[in-house]
Amino acid sequence: MRGRPPSRVAIAAVSPHLAAMRILIALLLATPAFAQEPFDAAPHVEICTSVADADEMRGCIGAASAQCMEETDGGQTTIGMAMCLQAETQAWDAALNAEYGATMAWAKALDEDEAEYFPEFANRAEALRDAQRAWISFRDGECGFAYAQWGSGSMRHIAGNSCLLQMTAERAIRLFEMRQGPQ
Repeated sequence: MRGRPPSRVAIAAVSPHLAAMRILIALLLATPAFAQEPFDAAPHVEICTSVADADEMRGCIGAASAQCMEETDGGQTTIGMAMCLQAETQAWDAALNAEYGATMAWAKALDEDEAEYFPEFANRAEALRDAQRAWISFRDGECGFAYAQWGSGSMRHIAGNSCLLQMTAERAIRLFEMRQGPQ
């Protein structure tokens, strides 16, 4: 057993996300329905994040992927659903990155204002950075588990992508809420 390369099963066990993504990409490339332009969820999410109310934003989560599933050839297949969920997740990830940047700037400004008189409390930006890093690890672990729960079933793609979409959108909205102050 020592001199043999690892089997595909062993590789998948070491990196299930990477192996799953490679398989999904290969299947998508072989699927004629997805030879067309991918669904652009960004405009839908941009409209949702342009409102000033977190509850309205939450109501938008999943709307773009649902539209994609209805309007895209193959959108009702497992692979189609996974692609639509990924498209919306990418759009929410862009919103998350923008919110993180804005929230970091907000935290740094508060830290600068407080640093002169209370330097020991001027640590918001550092705490936000640490929280974001921990959240990324938590999200990846949580969604990895959502994916793993389905074993070899094709539903794992939908479960894992749904988890990523939900958690990414919720985090973007939470960062927005932080800057709004206590409600």
